[in-house]
Order: sequence, then structure tokens, then C-alpha cells
Amino acid sequence: MIFFRVRRPAQFAAAVLFLLALAFACYRHATPNFDRIIYEALVRGETQPIDDVYNIVKHESPRAEASTILDGPQHLQELEPLYAMRRVYIAAIAVTSRVLPIQDAITFLSVAGLFGLGIVILCWTKRPLLTCLVVSSYPFITMGRFGTPDALSSLFVVAGLWLLERNRAVGLALLFVSLGIRTDNVLLLLAVVSWLAWERQLSKSVAALLAIAGVSVVIALNHWAGNYGWAVLFRFSFIGGRYPAQISHSISVAEYLGALVRGAAGIVGAVAVWLVIGILAWRNSRNPLLLVTAVAVSAHFLLYPSPEDRYLVWAYAIAATMLIQTVGKNRSDGCPVTAKGLSSTGA
Repeated sequence: MIFFRVRRPAQFAAAVLFLLALAFACYRHATPNFDRIIYEALVRGETQPIDDVYNIVKHESPRAEASTILDGPQHLQELEPLYAMRRVYIAAIAVTSRVLPIQDAITFLSVAGLFGLGIVILCWTKRPLLTCLVVSSYPFITMGRFGTPDALSSLFVVAGLWLLERNRAVGLALLFVSLGIRTDNVLLLLAVVSWLAWERQLSKSVAALLAIAGVSVVIALNHWAGNYGWAVLFRFSFIGGRYPAQISHSISVAEYLGALVRGAAGIVGAVAVWLVIGILAWRNSRNPLLLVTAVAVSAHFLLYPSPEDRYLVWAYAIAATMLIQTVGKNRSDGCPVTAKGLSSTGA
């Protein structure tokens, strides 16, 4: 009996240590992607002239040196509005950079988001081994090594969804905070408040006010950052153009469909397994949170058909968590496959 009482805490402790080790490995092997250069420029730009900022970031890495887009202080300023709306994330970098160099601070926030995400999944599922397997999968590790807001955003989003049933106000608050990390989280927020209104957990008037507030926050952040708008971001990301300020603000139907097809072809291999996990979780539980996730992910892909699945890791976490919960339920309820069931399948 003592062994069984001790084994469970030991498993959780081992899982936490594993997540720490995984985060440390990601920190030591960070990916030198382009986005982290712009985030450093934004942080430095709060206290330094743009010419000084450019001279620092341009020569900081081979990736920046080779960039033909980052070819002058003016063009650096033209790139910044594509990133500057993520005020919570940029503020977090600024605070962390008081202790660490800016690039290390960016990496630290990514690995902290990955570790925190693992802890939330562990608390949600109470399955240490399965949690460790999920978080050590390739999309999670890739996200943790990147210098982007995706890991921190995933932490706030998944934690917010987890808390909806435990403390709805706190859960919604986390989703609102996540708008300052990634403004496209507004799609998930709108899906969540619509679901809560449908389930009569929120009145329609309150849900409408929350939706208006979420959209207003995003509009305000984009306006403050001087963002060029969806069409410029879409064209810059998927069609072409070196300098955002010189890109057309219109997209033809053919251009949109071409980008959508290319994005779908590029991402299908990455999401296939996670779609299977989500479908199995739905068949076992019929949890409406899976539908909310599917709606938000679909809307995001239609607006921004990127072949990079780092934007979807939070959805992978939800799908895996829901499936793990059904495994735990089946174990507690007893195995649903009986000897008669086995014989009927020809086993």
C-alpha cells in the first residue's frame, strides 16, 4: 500500500523533471529564425534610435546578414508593424531582457511557454507518461525552440480553455490576455463565447459584449502598431513583395485560392495524425471543446493558410488532452471490449 501511495507522486515529479529537461534542451538548441530579429528590434527601439538598432540586429546573425528585406533602417521600420501589435509578448521580452540578453530572453519565453503548457496538460489529464509523450512530439519541440510568441500564446490559450469549467472568469481573462500575445487568438475567443452562449452558460448580451470587447482590443492593438491590414500581410506572406509599405492592399480571388491550395498541400502531412487524434477524441467523448477548436483552427487557416503548423500546436494539445481523458475514463469504467466483443470481431 505504501508503494502505491508513493508511486503516483513520484510519477508526477518525474514528469515535471522531464518537462524541465526538455525545456532546457530547447533553450540550449534554439532556432535562429528571422522573427526573433524583429522582436529584438522592437524592444531596442523603445530606448534606442532606429539607426543604432539596425546596426545591432543586422550584424547579429548570419540570417540577418543575408536578408535582402532587412537592408536598411527604413525597411526595418516598415517590417515592425507586422509584429508590433503583440504588446504583451514584447513587454514580456523587455522585462525578461533585464536579466538575460534579448535573444536569450526571447528563447526563455518560448521554453517557459512550452514547460507551462506541459504542466497544464499534466494537471488536466493527470497522466504523466502520456503528457510527456505529447509534449516531446516534434511540433511542440519545434515551437519551443523558435523565437516566436506561439509557445507563450499556446500556454495562455490552453490554460484558459482548461479553466473555463473551473473558473470561467479566469479562463476568459486568460483568453483576453492572449490577444496581446497573438491577436489572431480573437478567432478562438469568438468561438468560445459563441459556444458558451449556445450552451446558455453566458447570456447572449454578455457574450455579445465579450465578443465586441475582444474585437475592439484587436482593432486597437493593430491601430496602435500601424498594422497594414490583412491583405498586405497575406500578400507579403504568401504571394510576394519585399517591402510591406509598398505592397498592394488588394488580393484577387485567384491569388487567394492559389495561396490556400499551396498552404493546404504543405500542411496536410503535418496535421494528418493530429486530425486522427481529434476524430478519435470526438468519437469517444463528444466534447464540444473539440468543435470550438476545429472552428477556430479552420477560420485561422482560411485567413492565413500557412504551411507552418506551429500556429496549431495549441489545437494539437487540446485534441491530445481530450483523447487522453477518454482513455482514463475507459480505464476507470472498465474495459469496454468484452470476450463476446472480441469474438464478434473474429479475434
